[in-house]
Amino acid sequence: MVPVFLIKPFLDMASSVWAMPEEQWINDAVTKDDIAMLKNEAKGDSSIDKVNFRQQMLDMWYSKRGIELKVRELPGRARVVFLGTEEQWSKIPWALWSRIFQAIGHPIGRVLFYAHPSQRFFPAAGSQIGPENINGGYTNICSKERIVIYRYEEATRVLLHELLHTACFDKEKSVEDLEAHTEAWTELFLCAILSMGRLTSFRALWKQQCHWIYRQCAFLETSVKTPADYAWRYITGKRDILRGLGFLLEELGQGLEPGPELSPRFTTPEWPL
Repeated sequence: MVPVFLIKPFLDMASSVWAMPEEQWINDAVTKDDIAMLKNEAKGDSSIDKVNFRQQMLDMWYSKRGIELKVRELPGRARVVFLGTEEQWSKIPWALWSRIFQAIGHPIGRVLFYAHPSQRFFPAAGSQIGPENINGGYTNICSKERIVIYRYEEATRVLLHELLHTACFDKEKSVEDLEAHTEAWTELFLCAILSMGRLTSFRALWKQQCHWIYRQCAFLETSVKTPADYAWRYITGKRDILRGLGFLLEELGQGLEPGPELSPRFTTPEWPL
């Protein structure tokens, strides 16, 4: 069991956030600048979104294939410019996003959200995991201009991960260590927010996440070993950091099998996201 003294700072943070009045999102009209930013962002080559899911979503919008362009703003904190379906829009956990922005504190100019339906997946046996399998967003370190999310799956976790980047979190590390550390802290932070600061809830949620991490690592045991392997920074390297911090206990990994539903998504499907 993870000691209380390790968990308490996260619980205190979450308790203080949920004690605040919930800030409300407001719908807003799409502007020319919103559209220009979506188009310009999709033009650029990305080492992360190599498939260019961004442009695919724009193309579906141009051809009127059930894709909507919507805008919602959290006054003083963020403007979300969304390309996706009406159903996707309705399922965004806006109250949770509000709490995440309240916890982070600093504003973001725009969140460009290209809600591509492609889910994370493991490639065929013998193939290396790459960004097309595992990534869902990006931003610039220490820049608060914009965050880009280009997969609908796990958008909430991606949002929080990128917000930590905009806060200059661990900016002096190598890219591999930076991503592994940011991912570890993202999952702890998100677990605390979801628990609303309650110890029993945090422990139950965190146990689910630990099981998910151990199952992923068991699956990748022979193919992902060092930081040179792309998935190391997001899965096995993250595991090592959490273990070193005392948040990942060996007994939680005993007797776990990968299972047929396993994927490279970061947070367990059991979490209410």
